[in-house]
Amino acid sequence: MTRYLLLLAVTLIFLSCDDGDIIVSDFNFNEESKLNLCEFENNRKVLHIITESNEAIAFTFQQNIAENVINVISPSRFSVPINNSNRINFRRLDANEDSNDYFCKEIPPSRPNVLEEYVSTTGGSVEFTITRASGSNVDTDGDGIIDLEERQVNENGDFTGTVFNLDTDGDGIPNFLDIDDDNDNIPTLTEIGGQSASDKNLDTDGDGIPNYLDPDDDGDGVITRYEDLNALDNGTPPIQTDLNPRDDDSNQDGIPNYLDATISESLTVDYFRDNIVSRRFNITVVFNNITLKNTASEKTIRLNSQGFGVFTISTSNEILSFR
Repeated sequence: MTRYLLLLAVTLIFLSCDDGDIIVSDFNFNEESKLNLCEFENNRKVLHIITESNEAIAFTFQQNIAENVINVISPSRFSVPINNSNRINFRRLDANEDSNDYFCKEIPPSRPNVLEEYVSTTGGSVEFTITRASGSNVDTDGDGIIDLEERQVNENGDFTGTVFNLDTDGDGIPNFLDIDDDNDNIPTLTEIGGQSASDKNLDTDGDGIPNYLDPDDDGDGVITRYEDLNALDNGTPPIQTDLNPRDDDSNQDGIPNYLDATISESLTVDYFRDNIVSRRFNITVVFNNITLKNTASEKTIRLNSQGFGVFTISTSNEILSFR
């Protein structure tokens, strides 16, 4: 009986009217709806969708989305206030239309006809929640090791924690985003033998630490990065580009110094390769405490918390610089 009364009370809240205000709780879009994104000049963006029931919803806003993800290890969320620059438009159409064709043109098409239109008033906000695009075979840093295998391992050899918890070289970049997990200037992909013949267990000095996680691969007491004797021949970064210990073989025996325990010449090289990755993020959008006013009457729609949908954003050749 108590549950029934609670349900009745919630229903009355959603359907009650006050001075022409109404609350609509049966929109055909929610936080799982797939949104489209248009970008125009002056940083103007439009997130939009047209549902199967001919509801056309658009959020026009001024916000640099990229600044919330680029060079950010673990993006979380940000919000945009509703005002004259950031507004929501809700229309009921008399027919369906492709969302991009309808919203991504400077001059919208004359058809379909608008049966009813609501525009946001100042107040409330739109919240963006950012999550990395993941999956069982995702290798974000392209180092030949999938993200889910770049987590901490317990004493039983089981993976624990999240991908954000493991940072072998302590450079501030988790292993799943780090193209060089031990900061030795030999890319992880190279140290495991490449994509097609990967060997994560290769351990030159037999110390139990695989080369791709070992800052001193040959165990001679000189870290691999310091066995790059010609690294600074052309100057220091950003001028020089030869950060590659593989090129140095002092005794010409075909084994580079960093893998040859009989060679311990060293040069202090505290410079690192750029950590370049390409990433994908899913961004979920929710309307909070927003009022939409009918353009032809006094009717309004109030959105206390309404999921709008989700869209994807990608970065390309992004440099993570947290060392």
